[in-house]
Amino acid sequence: MASWPGKFKVQTGTGTPVFRQLVEKVTRDIREGELAPGDRLPPERVLAEKLGIARGTIGRAYAELERSHVIDVARGRGSIVSARQEVAAGDRGAKAAALVRDTLERLVRLRFSPREVRDMMDLAVREHEERLAALAVAAVDCNPEALGIWERQLGLLSRVSVRTLLLDELNRDPHPGARLAGFDLVVTTTTHRAELAALAPDADGRIVAVGVSPSQETIVGLAALRPSQAVGVLCESAQFLRIVQERLRGLGLDGATHLLLPAGAAAVERFLADRDVLVAPPGLRAALDPATARALARFDERGGAVVAFDYRIERGSLAHLDERIRALAGG
Repeated sequence: MASWPGKFKVQTGTGTPVFRQLVEKVTRDIREGELAPGDRLPPERVLAEKLGIARGTIGRAYAELERSHVIDVARGRGSIVSARQEVAAGDRGAKAAALVRDTLERLVRLRFSPREVRDMMDLAVREHEERLAALAVAAVDCNPEALGIWERQLGLLSRVSVRTLLLDELNRDPHPGARLAGFDLVVTTTTHRAELAALAPDADGRIVAVGVSPSQETIVGLAALRPSQAVGVLCESAQFLRIVQERLRGLGLDGATHLLLPAGAAAVERFLADRDVLVAPPGLRAALDPATARALARFDERGGAVVAFDYRIERGSLAHLDERIRALAGG
């Protein structure tokens, strides 16, 4: 992409570090179709000269984008927009609509009426849903916040029955293999696959390890944070807190404070009193008791911002998982 980044200019005096402006620029251009998977970004030296900034700043932005799986950096190939990223919306809807129209035209040529086509499609969908509903999938991770994300995303992927299990629970169980025996698939992250297979060797062939990374909205939301802002992290587990803190440190935000739940409405109110931004897992509000939820609502009313630290199964892993589920459901 010789013309990229186009007319982009670094903004000074905004409080947003230059490397974060570049992170926002890349993710925004992918989302808007200006950059596509496979496009090559300019080398650090070339982009630094073009923008009139230090090469190290470009390197820091590229490192953050690589860590978030937005770009791939390889020796001899440079920095390339990754096919694994979740920024691009894609054209699945348009392709699906074209496929439906083509199928309809073929059936009409075979002299099926629109009503007959509708009845056949309804029957095929019901049969597929019934096969999916009969499948049982376990999602295993080390913290409850991630399990909530798993449950929501796997529920969107299909209508399979999803049971969430904490890795610590399986470690404490005297018979972890028996605990997993009734599941058709056991989904976990690449980080935990080896440990899970060691705990339940009989389930090894049913374990699907997937890559996960922060969502595009999370990447952009965190990149927009400024060192001058007072950032707080509110979550349930120390494991999830460490994940968030590591990401914030990578952005140069070492001063974030934290509070673990449950802590009581009064403690949450005090914690939020001098915070500008709150980083929390998605779905936090729905899990809060009414008094604590009101404390968070007052934080919103006085202008506090909330960044949801959300994860997504990476595209390649999601496609592989979908194939495994479809195979088990008979296509």
